[in-house]
Amino acid sequence: MTGAEIEPVYDAEIVPTDDRLPGVPDYADINNTLTDEAAEDLANSGRENTRQTYEDQWKAFARWCAANGRIPGPPTTSKNLASYISHLRRKDAPPGTLRLAITSVRHMNARAGHEDTPDTAAALKIYQDHRYAWAASGKGQKSSAPVDLERLRQMLAVCPPGTLAGQRNRVLLLLGYYIRGRASELAALRIGDLEFVSANLVVVHKRVSKNDKSSEGREYEVDDPDTLAALRDWLASLAGEGQADRSLPLLRSVDMWGNLGPVNERGQGLTRQAINYLVKSIAKTAQVDVADAVTAHGLRAGVPTDLGAAGYSAAEIKDITGDWTSDEMVDRYRKVGLRRAGKRADSGRRAAALSMLRVTEPAEETS
Repeated sequence: MTGAEIEPVYDAEIVPTDDRLPGVPDYADINNTLTDEAAEDLANSGRENTRQTYEDQWKAFARWCAANGRIPGPPTTSKNLASYISHLRRKDAPPGTLRLAITSVRHMNARAGHEDTPDTAAALKIYQDHRYAWAASGKGQKSSAPVDLERLRQMLAVCPPGTLAGQRNRVLLLLGYYIRGRASELAALRIGDLEFVSANLVVVHKRVSKNDKSSEGREYEVDDPDTLAALRDWLASLAGEGQADRSLPLLRSVDMWGNLGPVNERGQGLTRQAINYLVKSIAKTAQVDVADAVTAHGLRAGVPTDLGAAGYSAAEIKDITGDWTSDEMVDRYRKVGLRRAGKRADSGRRAAALSMLRVTEPAEETS
């Protein structure tokens, strides 16, 4: 091969050319995508208090994951969720806390575009076992003790009308009772939600409610003289502070020196957590018989409890108040009211038959 020209050798990968197709670019159907505005609206959908609750629960879950070398997602794995629920169970958290954690994790995954994630079967098994064990231990699911008129009067007695905090607390307690207000609903009240239609009647507009089927809210007519006086005193004090604009929150924070606090970034004077704390604190100061079991929700339960003691049925109470969609909770308050009045909760022939059974026979009348 002397004098022959040596051809260079190229190091190359041999690629078959048969049946080759040109690359197809990724394509997303715009009709199956959300605009940025729609994605933001969905992320912020639902009631603010509900969103905040879910976000708080998610943060707690994420912290636990980080502390245990796990990744919360989304998407969240079913094993991470089940492990977290097991952690809550071993901390002896109330069953409701476990159920809320499961709901919150699913909600936050859905918000991030992962519907029906994670699978909750394992987590729910742990929750159900804990719920049964919790009930069997006698703990049960605690509910707030109703603040009926008797307890309400005790609590009002420790709220001096001569101080800014006392005036505010009287309004909080009285409106909570008469409009059957949840803590979140009381926190949402604005000065403009009060309409004094006469010297003896105020209409309170509850603009937002958990059970509202529309955005119109509810109206409550209040003709209780003490409530009207408390509202006028409080509004006069707010006006004296230059804080009487109708758009401002009705309930405001008051510091230890008696100074009115600012409105927070959400436009609230008091948060629902602050309202709950105040009601619990007032109940303890007043030394009501069930102070340890009183929460702000007890104010909402007051009216059906008092109507129950007066002999109204659950259906009648539900119709009169218009605040409950089922008889179950109303009937619970009705029974509490009757029993606090020293009466049997059952009625008719059943009550009469059982009440005639006595260990000690009644003394015979002597002529």
